[in-house]
Amino acid sequence: MMTLDVFICQENISLYKKLLADPKISDSQRDLVAKMLAEEHDKLLNLFGPQALASDTSLQPESPD
Repeated sequence: MMTLDVFICQENISLYKKLLADPKISDSQRDLVAKMLAEEHDKLLNLFGPQALASDTSLQPESPD
């Protein structure tokens, strides 16, 4: 069920981005969440291929400011 897999990945990515934006998490928690975010991006790459991520900016990792 690819559609459900995509939805779950997108929701996880959204959650992980929110967690990374939280200034209250520790460095070790931030490292773990960043790793989980990268794994979700890899899952999407495996589902769609690199062209899908390149065309959908909502799925790309946010650049640190």
